Parts: sequence; structure tokens; C-alpha cells
Amino acid sequence: MYSWWASMQPDIEGDSNNRSVLQSFPENVGREVVLSVVRQLANHLSLTATSSRSGSKYQRSPLDTEKEVLWTMEVICYGLTLPLTEQEAVKNCVNVYCEWLSALTIPKHTTPTPLLKDPNFFVQKILQHLINLFLPRVQPRLQGLNMHETTTQVMLCHRVLRTIQTIATESIVMTRQTWEALLKFLLAVNDTILAPPLEPGALSMVPIPDSLAEQLCERLLSVLFEIWLLACGRCFPSPTLWRTLTTMCATWRHHAATVEQWNRINKVLTSRLLKILYGPEFPTLVIAEEDSLIIPVELDNDGIAQTWFRFLHILGNPVDLCRPKVISCTPKFLSAAVSYQPAMEPHQFACLQALPHIFLKAMRGVSVVIDAFLGISTYTSTPTDPHGARTPTHPTGDTPPQGRKISRKEQMSTKPTKEKVTSSHPPPLSSQASCASFCTEDTGSGRSFPAPKRSECNSVLHLFGAWLFEAALTGCKSRKILLPSRRRSLAVDACTNTTNFPFGKAFKRHHSIAVPDASRAAHMSDLRGVSMQDPFSASVAANPLFDMSEFPDNYEAGRAEACGMLCRIFTSRKSDEEIQQAYLGRFYVAFSQGVRVDEGLSGQVLSSILYNSTNLLRIDLKGVQVLIPDIITALQIVLPEREMRFQSLVSNYQLRRASIHLLLSMLCLPHHFKDLPIQDLMTGKEMITEDLLGRPELVTFLSLKPKLVDLMITAVQCETDSYNTQMLLGAMHFCVLDSAMSEEMEAMQAEMEQQKNILHEEEEEEDSDEVSNEREKTKSFYRDSEIDDKRASGTGSRTSSRSSITGRSDSAWIIFVRCCHLVCQRLMSAWSTDYTVALAALELLAGLAKVKIKIQDSLECKRAVKWICDHIVYQCSRPSMYHSRDLHSIIVAAFHCLTVWLIEHEDLLKDKECLQCVLEVVELGISGTKSQRKASVAPVFKQDKELKPASMRVKDAAEGLLACILYHVGCFPNPCGPASIGSLLDEESLLKYSMSANSYHLQQQPTFRYFVLENTTLVAVLERPITDNSDEILPTVTSIVRCPTGRHVWTMQLRHCSKKDKTDTSFRLTTINRPEPDDNVGTHHEITSRHFPETVDKIPLTQADQSIPSLEDIESDVTRSDHQKLEHLIDEQTEYEKFVCETAREEIERGGFPNARTECKPPNPCREFSSARLILSHMGYLSLDSLKETSNTPIPPAVVALDSTLGSFASDLNLLDAIPSRTYDTAFVFYVKAGQSSAEEIIHNVTDRCNVQPQFLEFLGLLGWPVDVHKHAGWTGNVATSWKMTCAKEKDGTSDESTEDPLAQSSESHGGSLYNGETHVLYHADVMSEIAFVVPSVRHAGHGNRRHSTGDAIDSEEVTKTSSLLTHKSSKSLPMNLRSLTLELPPETAPPSTPPQVSPMSSLERGRKSVHKKGLTVGPEIKVLIVWLETFDDREAFPLTELLEETQTGLDTLCQVKPVLEPVVVLMFIHPLKSGLFRIHMHGRPNQAIPLVDGMVVSRRSLGTLVRQTAINACHRKRMETDSYSPPHVKRRQKIQDMAYKYRSRLSVPEFYTALFADSNK
Repeated sequence: MYSWWASMQPDIEGDSNNRSVLQSFPENVGREVVLSVVRQLANHLSLTATSSRSGSKYQRSPLDTEKEVLWTMEVICYGLTLPLTEQEAVKNCVNVYCEWLSALTIPKHTTPTPLLKDPNFFVQKILQHLINLFLPRVQPRLQGLNMHETTTQVMLCHRVLRTIQTIATESIVMTRQTWEALLKFLLAVNDTILAPPLEPGALSMVPIPDSLAEQLCERLLSVLFEIWLLACGRCFPSPTLWRTLTTMCATWRHHAATVEQWNRINKVLTSRLLKILYGPEFPTLVIAEEDSLIIPVELDNDGIAQTWFRFLHILGNPVDLCRPKVISCTPKFLSAAVSYQPAMEPHQFACLQALPHIFLKAMRGVSVVIDAFLGISTYTSTPTDPHGARTPTHPTGDTPPQGRKISRKEQMSTKPTKEKVTSSHPPPLSSQASCASFCTEDTGSGRSFPAPKRSECNSVLHLFGAWLFEAALTGCKSRKILLPSRRRSLAVDACTNTTNFPFGKAFKRHHSIAVPDASRAAHMSDLRGVSMQDPFSASVAANPLFDMSEFPDNYEAGRAEACGMLCRIFTSRKSDEEIQQAYLGRFYVAFSQGVRVDEGLSGQVLSSILYNSTNLLRIDLKGVQVLIPDIITALQIVLPEREMRFQSLVSNYQLRRASIHLLLSMLCLPHHFKDLPIQDLMTGKEMITEDLLGRPELVTFLSLKPKLVDLMITAVQCETDSYNTQMLLGAMHFCVLDSAMSEEMEAMQAEMEQQKNILHEEEEEEDSDEVSNEREKTKSFYRDSEIDDKRASGTGSRTSSRSSITGRSDSAWIIFVRCCHLVCQRLMSAWSTDYTVALAALELLAGLAKVKIKIQDSLECKRAVKWICDHIVYQCSRPSMYHSRDLHSIIVAAFHCLTVWLIEHEDLLKDKECLQCVLEVVELGISGTKSQRKASVAPVFKQDKELKPASMRVKDAAEGLLACILYHVGCFPNPCGPASIGSLLDEESLLKYSMSANSYHLQQQPTFRYFVLENTTLVAVLERPITDNSDEILPTVTSIVRCPTGRHVWTMQLRHCSKKDKTDTSFRLTTINRPEPDDNVGTHHEITSRHFPETVDKIPLTQADQSIPSLEDIESDVTRSDHQKLEHLIDEQTEYEKFVCETAREEIERGGFPNARTECKPPNPCREFSSARLILSHMGYLSLDSLKETSNTPIPPAVVALDSTLGSFASDLNLLDAIPSRTYDTAFVFYVKAGQSSAEEIIHNVTDRCNVQPQFLEFLGLLGWPVDVHKHAGWTGNVATSWKMTCAKEKDGTSDESTEDPLAQSSESHGGSLYNGETHVLYHADVMSEIAFVVPSVRHAGHGNRRHSTGDAIDSEEVTKTSSLLTHKSSKSLPMNLRSLTLELPPETAPPSTPPQVSPMSSLERGRKSVHKKGLTVGPEIKVLIVWLETFDDREAFPLTELLEETQTGLDTLCQVKPVLEPVVVLMFIHPLKSGLFRIHMHGRPNQAIPLVDGMVVSRRSLGTLVRQTAINACHRKRMETDSYSPPHVKRRQKIQDMAYKYRSRLSVPEFYTALFADSNK
């Protein structure tokens, strides 16, 4: 700077104004004069001080004239040059001058009168004389050295510096000449002391140990720079002085204090400059409190900018610090080298050995300034630091040189301070609702993101680019263009996992990463060979705690700092910023040179580049893909190793984390760019390598996939950090999913092309033979030419060699198998005790089970299920001391994972061994032990076991798995669609179906009987058949089964014959007709019948026979008339009977045979049944044992009748139906345009598709399928509209078909607002969970605000209106069409998405409303926000607090007591890149759910699936962490038990049987 101005350095060095006239006399003469004069002045000072303390009159100075003062000053000038043996005289001289300097501020009483009249003139003289005090005192080599003398000189110099600093600060009368004299004085003393080398000097003289330069260096420079800053505010230095300062500072750069003080001043000025340029909202560079006072208040904004720029360049080019020849090319070094014996070169002085450390300090100082302009924190707390300590970006070494004693004041001023970038305002994302859950740091690298209003990269590079690029390439040799064979040596073969280093032998990395000792020793010897050229960077530190910043023996540490700073600059690129191509090219070259793994390997540079390049591949840098081969090669020496084999500037886990981030950014590239070739950075041509057969092959993105997969697998094997492992597990999930989807698309495209080829061939066959032959010749000619060209260019065998050699080792199935094997093995060993990693691993296994992939070997799936079962057994069998909530959460997650596997792969249960293994684990979870632990041990029957589960949570999870196996495996989705896992019918719907035309006018309507079975299942039995088919009368019962898994409706018929038999039942009950009668019966003989044989009349009568008298003998006159009347009646009856018999005989004769009246026939079939009694009897629930209560236990009998006549029964029944059978979650999607920070603007974006990107609408379609809120039977994102199907027209009581929602009319032009929850939402469900995706938007007229919709829907009278549900006597709900109704599906069943056209779930609406009144306990509230960012920097200004008001789901109104903790917020930012990929940023805690992790770059095809699965997993994790949460089936079971206790009919066994036979309708 100011190169066109002349420097004043020669004038300052040759100035003789500090020479006294006494120096012309012999030494003893001058000494005697000084001692005499100075002694008198010292006595006068002491007397004056005594007088001032005693209050007596002080004595005036004896010097009254200017001539006297000047003569005295000549004496004092000489006195300041006396040797330190005369320290008393030297001290008195200093005291006198310090007293006289006060003339510029508040003069002392001893100040001579001339100084009072013209203080500036005399002060200028004094400053020139004081230079003599700072001259080093040298002694002959053989004389003893007095340490006390050096200390005295140092103390006197400190006093002078303090006095000068005081008068410069407090004086208001200093003229420009005085300011210039002061600055020249400081320049002169600094140059005198700091310019020479700290080595044995010339003239056989040596400096005193702990020399003056070492003790005064820091103090001199601090006073110089602080006073220079003061001068900039009060009397801005002239260009000549600036030029002089720059020239002289260049000669002091071999002192570390020079760079330290330079960094200190730059930091202070930068802190002030940031406020001027960017305002108070920009992150402030915090500095020490004492440093903030060194900038004068008089320095205005322009002065700050000018001073900052000039101070930045006073050291010249900092890269010169790594060039000893440049640093030593000064007159003082040259003269010292000439005078030194034996002769030596100037750059060979030992003091220059500290240049690497000084270079590192300079680069760190520049980095601090650049980070401040970018808004990047220098010191942050890494999220996964095991010790919770605050670690810097790089280790610091800003400590004073060892051996220097520091005063107490200096110790106070040099205390370590937290140098970090903070914001004067709270971060926008740290809202009151989520301040405990969020951090503003990058969870991947431990640093904060750059500020949104940061400087542009081009501006920073204009200022510092020349220094950084030069420093980054320091010591690098230009890389030669590598031949194909050399390229091959740097590659990692996918089959053998072998890395060939050019400087040594190859070492193999097996899947177990167990490198043999011999191979390891060979590699270490290779690294030692490299250390001959670069010993510090390539050697392995013996002590892992070695501090890299403590005097490195080469310049790699400073180069690493420069490379890291370049990476931070380029990764801070804004979304809409264009970096100059010249800068990009130089950066790519520096990056490529820094990550070299050949003989130029530098561990410090490599680690710094990787650590600071986490965002390199996800910021749309133009042409950055040329670095991918170099990055992969660098990762191959980092990720597959547990311990680094080179020196690293960062910790092992931080370096691995940064490498994993780069890996996450590259996994999506092979299938995205496919066969696109990669160009060589140095040649600009397509990169060519060799395959295993030695044939040339183009390096394409797809060819890199095996290397990336191997890196991912081996990294998981070697990783020990929890968060790093979770990132890799997320990468595994994405890799398998993306590969499977890509292969599916390729298969579809191949099938379409095959069909096109078939059609094309058919068309060709129709052509003539001549045309066909000519075309075939032409094709053959071009085919041969193409083959020749490919062979000449070396690309002809690319596809064939790849497919034949690798054998599709990177297919989705192979990756699937490798991931399953590795994760299951690690889950049983290293991850079994790590809570977060175990959860992530189980989430990965569950996610892999959901991937739609062609199963090539079912044994692999069985093996995975077996591993999961073994993991559950292992965790449950651990000693009780290890059982904790975290351990039980792992077991619960394992049961959940096992459920997913069985649901997605239902064929697994067809295998006997697999089914037995699963059921044993279920038994273990429920009871705590297995029935048969070993084959040699007799089994224990389940009814004899004592239930001792690991915990109730584990028991509930095992019961949930068993329920899924029994209810849902192979049965999902049901005919109602995935919106419901149970029946959509309820009592009201069934009553409508049960009423036929004949029962329309009946007053008695059918009712339900309610029973609780086994204290877990509530059964509602409708005894009236729902079919009215006179052709076939069967005992029919319709039951509503409410169990822990949901509500199910069964219609059962008691059948005695096959349903396939179509014959009529009445025909089946009719006997066969008798044969026709035959009149030819032979001769008819008239025979008189006798009651007794004829011999009876021959027996004589005895006296006993006559003991009973006859009637005539005993009758009297009175009774005779009665007897006659009776006899007459008998005769009449006899005649009548004879007449009847004759008449009947005649009718029979006339009627023929057989007679219908007398013929025997079967009874008519029964039409009235006690269906409830029959079904309970057939199920075995009407035995005495089932009705018997167990004594001394609260458990009710197996069957309990409920009293449904109680008033609150209907309300509780609705409450039971309102409890969902699955977990339900809600995610809210927002779209943020570039530069938006207002909630209103963000919500308004989705109203028109012109405001959003087309990819956003495609992304919405991938999240779930759209459903109509009013026709949807599942979760809709709000309690008021969920689990019911009630059309809006029915609500309003109107049937005007012309009335349509304007939002529905504009559904084609919306930008996502259609799914705001008013009419539609996006929905996705599986067996265990359902999730709704809501896109909040501006509310349409006529629709209330979403957060008020729940409260408006609550009606206190609705609960009472449901009491008539069970005694249905109203005919208003009867259908108009009185046809024969049935629940059987027609032959052509409607699609699952079309539910039956009934009005079910109306009770659920009322039940849900009653939930609000009852204060039902719900699960933990977690807010999932998905934010689409057009500009990635807008994430910092996202108005979270305001938009949380738009995320109400109605769950907050379910609880009467306000929750103590605020809801947890999971924030997922999605930023579309120009390449067609998508960058993910997870804002929140580092230990979040997978598959998405912070920093991942995903493909377009897998984005929706990954986002949805991450949202579900995050909510699932939060539920497991909540103590008060219970699974849905547990809540339903508890509600059923409560109803059984509350509404149980206390009947004895006879009364129970009697009630069964009673008419339920009476």
C-alpha cells in the first residue's frame, strides 16, 4: 500500500537528534556530568513530592530559560545511554522526562517554565532522546550477565511507554508535528528492538538472555498500534507514515507478537466495521472488553473503513511468512549474518524456525476476519461433544511466548475470552414455543450457518483471495497429468476393496476392517517414507492429544487454515450468487491439490478441507462435479479406518462427520447423472480409467456407485460416534430406496422400449424384401463403424465390462442384503446399549422392509426377522440392573420393527420356523419368559405361567404385535380402503339396514344387547336379521365387536347345509308322498271283536263277585230320575258319535287317499330365534364356569352383560369409538419464496400455482393421496373433521347441487391451497399409523379459521341427543327406497377407495365432541413443519412463532389442563438445487429420526417417501419418550374395562339365563 510514496525508514534510522554533545567527550567526563546534574534534578523532584504530600509550599524548577532547559536535556540525553551499571542515574533521567511529559496534559509543579509555554516543542525533543533508553545494552562475550540489569531496563521502558500512552490519550494540545514525532519515536524504538534477529550477533557480543526484544516485543507493538489508532481519530497519519509503518512492519514479521497484535487490531476494527456495513442485526464479532476501548470515539465511519483497510495490509503478503528467504532479506538480518562467526546465510537463523507457527497465526487471523464477514462463528459447541466442551474451529495457540514473565495487569488483560459470533437479537427460529428444542448451529459440523446478509463470495475473494490461493498452494508441486494406469492406481476397486497408493504397496480393507499387522506395518513404512519430504503432515503422532498448534515444524498447518478458509468462503455462496470462474478454477485446483493421497499427502490440509467442505456439493457450484473422484479418494483413507493414520487438525469424530456429510451429498449422484462422464480437472478431457481386465473405461457417475456403497458400508463398520452412525444409517435407507426406485423406473422404460421395438419390427416385416435387405446392409455398416470408433476411443467395452465383471454388485437387492446383515450384526453387538443408535437401526430395518423391492431370496427376509427376534430376546434377558426406560424403549421399537416386517412380508408367517420364532418372542414380551427355553427342558404351559414381563410397555408392544398378526397380516387394506382398519358401520347404520318395508310401521324397533367378553372385548348383538329373504330363513345375528384393535361388524348365520346348495328350505323339510292305495285287498271277513275270550262266560260267579251291588239295587226314587236323564244323554251322545263317524267315513271315501287332515307331516320351521343366546352358547360363554366370578380378584367373569338403558352409556360408547385404533400425526407444509420472512406472504403463496415451483406440486403428490375431508373416514389433521364422513350439504341441510366450493372449482390452478384442511388434505396410512399433510393457506370466505374450527364444532347438546340411538324409535332416518337391504358386497366389488354409501361414523362425531368435555388424555404434541425454500438462506428468517398458530389440530382443546411443556417442533427444510436434486436441512436436535438427516441431498423420486417416513418416525420417537403415552390398543382396552365396571348388570346366574330368554324389544 502507498507504494508510490517514499518511506521514512532511512530518515528514522539515520536520525542523529538522539545524540548528545557529551558523547564528544570521554566517557568518564560525560558520566560525571550526568551524575551531578541528574542527582540535583532527582533531589528537586523528591523534595517537591514531599512538599505536596505535607501540604507545604513546593519549590519551583531551577530551570527558567529555554537555554537552560535545552542544556539540561543534552545531559539527560546522554544519561539515557549510560550502561545499566549506572541504573540509578538512568532511572533518574527517566523520572525527569516522565515528569516533564506531563506538560501536554496536566503539568506537574516541577515542570520548567519553558515547557509550560511551548510543550509541543520540548516534548518532540524528549521523544527523540528517549530512543536511547530502548537501545540494547550489550556486553563482551566473556563477561558475566546480570539479569537484574535487564529487568531494570525493561521496567524503565514500560514506564516510558505507559507515560507516552497516557499523554497521547489525554492530551488535547498536541499538534500534528508532535503526533508525527510520537509515531516516529514508536517506529524507531520498535525497529531498534524488533528488526534484528534473535541470534548471537556481531562484534562478538551477545544479547542478554530473555533479551529486551523478547520481553518488550508485545508491549511495544500494542502501544504502537493503539496510539496509531488514536492518531487516526485525532490526526490521521500521512501516507508517508503509513508507507513507513508498512515497510518497518515487514522487518518485524519474524516475531510472533507482531502477527498477534496485527490480528488483535484487525479483529477490533472488523467488529466495528461490521456494524457500519451491515447494521446492528448482523452477527457481531465479540471481542474482549478492554480491546473495545482502543478505538477512539473521534474516528468516524469513513475513518474506520480507511484504517481497517490500511491495517489489513501493513504486514504485506502474509504468505511471505512461509518463505524464510523473503523474511530474512532485511538489512538487519544481512548485517547479522555477515558478522556472525562462522558465516551463515540470513535465512538460516534459528529464530526463523518459528515462522510456521507465525504463518499459522497470520492465517488464523485472516480466517477470523473472513468468518466475521460471512457471519460464521469461530467458536461453537459441537452438538455431540461427549464432554460438552466448547471446541474451536481449529486449535488456538494465541499464548505469549514461553518463558516471558507477564505482569498481573497483563495477565488480567490476556485472559482467554469466548471469541464467537453472536447475534444481538434472538434467532428467528428460536421462538418461545421451541427455544428449548432448537439450536442455530449446524448439527453436522458444529458451526453456525453463515448469516443471510453476509458478504458475497466475490467481495471476500477480492480482498483476501490472492493471499488464500497462494497460501493454499504453498509447497505444492504442479500435478502431472495422470495416465490411465495412474488413475487406476488411485481408484478403489468395488470387488476387492483395495486402495493402491503410488508411494507404496496396496493394503486391503476387508468387510471387517481388520487390516493385517504386516499390511499395516507396510503402510506405516510407506508413510514414513513420505515423511522424508513432508515429515510433519504424513507422520502419525505418537500422542493422540498432541496439539497441532504448538510450533508446527512445517507450513502445512497454515496452509491447512488457508484451504479451510477457502472452503468456508465457497460453501457460503448464496443461492442466487455467481462466483467468478477464475476464482472457481483456482479453488478447484487448490482443493484437488489439498486432498491428494499420493506422495504429497498432507493430513492437516486434508482434514481441514474435508472438515470445512461439508456443504460443497449441495450449493450449486458450477462444475464442482470434477472434484468428486478426488473427494472419493480422500474419503477412502478416512472413513474405512477407526483411527486416522495422519495428523489431523480436528478430532476424529468431527473429521468423520464431515466426510459422512460429503458422502451423503454424493449418494444420489450415480442414479441422477447416470452415464454422464466426468472430466479431468487438469486436462479438461473425459476421465478414463481401467477396469479389472485392463480395458479403458470412462469414469461416469454410475461407475462410482460401487465405491460409494463400499464407503458407506465400511464407514458403518468403523464408526463409533452415535450421531455419525445415525447419519450413515439414514444414508443406507436412502441408498436402498433410491436404487430400488431407479431400477423400477429402468425396468418400466425397458419394457416400454421393448414394446416399441416389437411394434417397429412388425412394421418392418410389412416392408418389401428388397428394402429390408438394403436397410440391413446399412445397419451392419454403421454398426461395424461404430464398434471400430468405440474401440479406437477406448469406450466400447464400458457397459459390457461393467455388467459382466461387477455382476451388478451395486443393485438394490445386493445393497439391501448387505445393509440388513451389517445392521443386524451391529445391533446385537456394539449398538445394543446405545439408545439413539439402536432406535435409528430399528427405524432403518423397518424402512427397508417397506421398500418395494423384488425379493430374490426369501431366506434373507427370514434371517432379518430372526435377527430382530434375537435382539428382543437378548435385551429382555439382560440383568435387571441394566433395565431402564431407554432399554425398554429399544425393545418396544424392536417389536414395532418386527410388526412392519410381518405386515410388509406376509409370506413370512407361512414359514413354520419363522412363525414359531415370532410367537415365542410375543410370549416372551407378554409373560417375561418362554414356555420352553431349551429343547431338553420340559415346556411350561402358558396357563400355568406367572406373568412377569420386562415392563408394561414391553407387554403392550408384544400384545400389539400379536394383534397385528391376528387381525391385519394379509388383510390390509380392507375393502373400505386404508383410511380405516375397522368397519365403518355403527349401530345407527345397522338399524337402518335392519328395517324392512314390513317393519316400517312397527312401533317396536330392534335393539342391541351388549356384553363384555374376557374383559377386553365389547360385543353389541343385534338379534334381528338384517336380511328379509322369505326363501331362506336362518338364525342370523349381527354383532359389533369393539376390541382394542378397532371396531368390527360381523353378520353370522347358523347354517346346517352348504351355502352352495340352492334348493329351497321348505322342500328340504317336506317328507316323501305315500304310495297310491290299492282297492284289491282280498276277501273281507266280518269279525266281532271281544274284549275277553269266550271261556270267561263259563266261569261261575263267586260270592266276591256279587259283593258290588247293581244299580237297581241301590237306587232310590230320587236318584232314579237322575240316572234316567244321564242314560238318555248317553244314548244321545252315542247316536251323535255314530253319526259323526258315518259322516267322516263318507267324507274320507269321497276325499280319496291320502287325507291331508289326517296325514302326518313335519312341523313348520322356527322363524323367531334368540340369536344372542345361540351365539354365546356356541362360543362357550354360557357355561357355569364362564359365569362364575373368581373370588378375591377384581377380574369379572368371562362374559358380562351391560345395562344399556343407563343415560351415559351412549356417551361412553361414542367415547370408545372416538379412540382411534392407530397413531395419528399431522405435518404442515409451507412454501417460502425468495426473500420472504412474513407469515402472511408465506401462507398466500400456495393460493396460485404460478407462485410455486412445479416440483413443489409434484412433491405434494408424493407425500400422500388427496382425500375429501367430508367423505374421509380417517385422520384429517384436525379433530373436528376426523374419523367421520358427513357431507357439507348434509350439515347445512341443503341439497342444492349447484352450490360448489370455489376452492374445488379452482383445484386445477391452486398451488397447494386445496389441501388446507377445509375440503381436502393429503393422507397416507398403513396398519399402525396414519398421517395427514396440511398446506395452510388463506381461509376462504365462509370457512372459519382452522384453529377455531374445533371449538365451533363442540355442542353441549350433542351428547344428550345420542341417548336415543340404542332405542331407535324415530323413522326420520329411514331410507326412502324400501328395498331389501343387505351387507353383502355385490359380485363386482367397488374399489377400496369407494366406501359403502351409508352414513356411518355419525356417532364418532358426537363421541369426538364429547371427548372435549371429558378431557381425554392424548399423546404428546409434536409439530412437524415441512418448509420448501426457494432460497436456502431464508431458513434463518422463517417466522416459526407466527406460523405455529396455523398448525392447530384441535388436540390442545382435548385436555382441560394446559400442558406444562411447549410442543416439540420438528422442522424440515427442503431446498431444490439447480441440478434437480434436493437439499435437506433438519433444524432441531441432532439425535432425530431417520431416514432424513441434516445435510442430505436426495433425488426427486425418493423425496416424498423420505419426508413422510421421517415425519412418522419423529412422532413415533417422541411418543416413546413420553411417560404418559399409551398405545391406541391399550387406551381402547382400558376404556372397555371401565365400561364393563361401570355398566355391568349385577345378575345372578339364573337371572342371567332368564334375561337371555326375555324379549330384548320389550
